[in-house]
Amino acid sequence: MPLFRPTYWSGFILSAGLALASMAGAAAAQTLTIAQGNDILSLDPANHGNNSTESALVNIYEYLVDKDFSQGQLRFTPRLARSWSTEDNIRWTFKLRDDVLWHNGDRFTAADVKFTIERAQQDKKLINASKFRRIKSVEAPDDTTVVIETDRPDTLLLHYFVGNGAGILPKAAFEKAGGKEEFFKKPVGTGPYVFEQWIKSDQVILSRNPRWWGGTPKWEKVVIRSIPETTTRVAELLTGGVDIAVNIPPEDIARLNDNKGTRAITFDIARNIALHVRTGKDRVTGDPKLREAIDLAIDRDAIVKQVLEGHGKSTRGFFPPAIPGFAPDLNTNIRFDPERAKALLKEAGFDGRKRPAIKISTPSGRYVKDREIVEAVGGYLEDVGFRVQVEVLDWTVYNSRLAGDGFGELYLWGMGSYTDASSIFVQDFKRHYDWSDPAFEDLAKKAGNAKTEAERIALSQQAQKIVAEQRVRIGLLLPQSIYGVSDRVVYDGRFDEMIAAEDVGRP
Repeated sequence: MPLFRPTYWSGFILSAGLALASMAGAAAAQTLTIAQGNDILSLDPANHGNNSTESALVNIYEYLVDKDFSQGQLRFTPRLARSWSTEDNIRWTFKLRDDVLWHNGDRFTAADVKFTIERAQQDKKLINASKFRRIKSVEAPDDTTVVIETDRPDTLLLHYFVGNGAGILPKAAFEKAGGKEEFFKKPVGTGPYVFEQWIKSDQVILSRNPRWWGGTPKWEKVVIRSIPETTTRVAELLTGGVDIAVNIPPEDIARLNDNKGTRAITFDIARNIALHVRTGKDRVTGDPKLREAIDLAIDRDAIVKQVLEGHGKSTRGFFPPAIPGFAPDLNTNIRFDPERAKALLKEAGFDGRKRPAIKISTPSGRYVKDREIVEAVGGYLEDVGFRVQVEVLDWTVYNSRLAGDGFGELYLWGMGSYTDASSIFVQDFKRHYDWSDPAFEDLAKKAGNAKTEAERIALSQQAQKIVAEQRVRIGLLLPQSIYGVSDRVVYDGRFDEMIAAEDVGRP
C-alpha cells in the first residue's frame, strides 16, 4: 500500500503550489519596479550630470534640504537639515537632525557634511567638482551644527544642496573603504533604500532600509531597470513587468489608458529641449547669419502639435516658468520665417547650388521623441537650403561625445535638473560652444556678486537674451513628461523628474 494516496499527494502538491504562488505574489506586491530609458552612469552622486542617474541615487543618498515645486514655484524644505539661517548670505548655520543613521548603523553627523563638501572641492576630476566652489570654509562645531561661509554674499547657497552632486556621503565609511573605488562598490547612504546590486546595462536593485529616520519605507525592494527601447518599456508595463515606465510616446497614451490595469500620466517638468550650437570659425555655424537662419527655419508649433501631439510648449528660451529667473519674452517672441531664413543663406554666400552642410546629433529614447524632433528639425533646415546629416546615438555614446566635445555643428540636449536660471552662468560656453561674449561675462561677474535674489534674476534674464539672440543655444520646446503607470501603484510624477520610491504609493 502506498504511503500516500494519489489524491492526497495531488492535493499536497496543489496546496504547496498555491502557497508558493501566494508567496511570489506577496513578494511582487512588495517590489516597486521602474523602467528608465537608460542605465545609470555612476553610483557617485558627485560624479555624474544625468537626471536618470540622480533619480536612482535619491533613494540611496539624501540632501541637506529638499526642493518642492508643488505650489508652482520653487521652495526649500528640511531634509537632513532641520533648519538653516543667515543674516548676510555669507555665513550660514545649518542645524541637523540627530536621529539619522547611515545604512551601516553609524550615526550621521556634521562631520559628514563637511567631508562631502570638501571632497567635491578637492577632487577636480569629479563632474560636480565646481558645485561648492563659492564655499570658503565649512565648520562642524558639534555633531548637529554646520557653519558654512561663502567667499561673498551668495543667494544661491541652498540650491547647491539639492540635485546632482548634493547627496551627503559618510566620512568614516568612505575613509575606511580606502577611497571612492572601493566605497562605491557597496555605497552607504542615509536614504530609505539600501544599495544591493548594479548589473550594468540591466538594473539597479535596492532594499528597504530598516534604520531610516523617516519610518518604515513603503517597499521591500526597488528595482530600477534600464530599457532603452520604447516599445519594450511599453510592453513591459502592459504585461505587468514594471510598475512605472518613463518617456512614453504620445501615440501610446490612448493604448495605456484603454488597457485594463495601466494608465498614462502627463506633467510639466524642469526641462528644456534645445539645439546647442558650435560657433567656432572653422564651422559653418560660426556665421551668425546661418545660426539665425536655423532659428527662423524651424516651425516649433508644428513640432509640438505633430511630433509631441500637444504635450509641450514652443520656446526660444531655456527655462520653464516655475524656475526663478524664467525669461517670459523668450516664450512669446517666437518667429517662424522660412523665407527670411532662405534670404540669410543667400547673404552668407549660399545660393542654392552651394548648400551649407551641418550635422545634428541626438540621443534616441533619452527624451520623449528626441530622434523624431531632430528629424523634423532636419527637414525644416533642408527646406530652406541646408544639407543636413542626422546622427542618432546610443545614450552612452552620446554622453561620451558630450564629455569629449565630439559633436558636429548642432546637437540636441534636453537640459534639466536646474533650480534657478542663473545656472546659465556655470555652463562652459567656451569649451562646449566655442563661444564667449564680453557682455555675457560681465553679467556673470555681476550675478556672482548679486546681494539679492531680485538682482540675480534680472541679470540671468539679460544673459538668457544674449544667448538666444546670438543663437548659441536655440531653444525649441518645453516638453511635458509622459509616464506609463500600473494601477498597482499611485504616482503623479514630479516636476524635477525624480522617481523617489517613497513618493510612490499603493491604491
